Amino acid sequence: MGIFRRDGFRDARVDDITLVAGVSRTAFYFHFPTKEDVLTELMRRTEQPIADAVAMMSPQAELSAVLETVAELMNRAWQDERALIVDAMAIGMRIESSAFPKSPNGLRALLLSRFEAASKAGQLVESQKACLLVDLYLLNCMAAMAAWAQDVDRSLLDSLRTANRLFLDGARRAFKS
Repeated sequence: MGIFRRDGFRDARVDDITLVAGVSRTAFYFHFPTKEDVLTELMRRTEQPIADAVAMMSPQAELSAVLETVAELMNRAWQDERALIVDAMAIGMRIESSAFPKSPNGLRALLLSRFEAASKAGQLVESQKACLLVDLYLLNCMAAMAAWAQDVDRSLLDSLRTANRLFLDGARRAFKS
């Protein structure tokens, strides 16, 4: 990760990564077929604590509280990765759609159950499928993170909280009318 931070993802060389890590090229390629797979692993490792925190929240928790938890934990995981965030998101979007979303304990699946519960509790009016709302929410988070990567005057947490407010305000208005 230090080489990615220093050189940027595109300019990072596997030879430099292996030198710093103290492993051979063979060992690197045994664990990571490409340098993209290193960022994919980082995304998996950052997603799991977020998913775990959502899973531990009360089933009756307001959707806004769930999204605040997601924002805080995304902030904690990515606030020091400004230089990598756009590349990580681009790689994430290229990953086959089944890589993350189908895990029953993954963040998307856990958010889906929270959005369904929020609709049933009247926090959102159920005129759109919850799976669409989850995908729109996660895209909003990615857009906020990409904008933050270019705006050194704003914190990641502020950007994510703004995305949460805009999403919830829009979802409540659009789906109640």
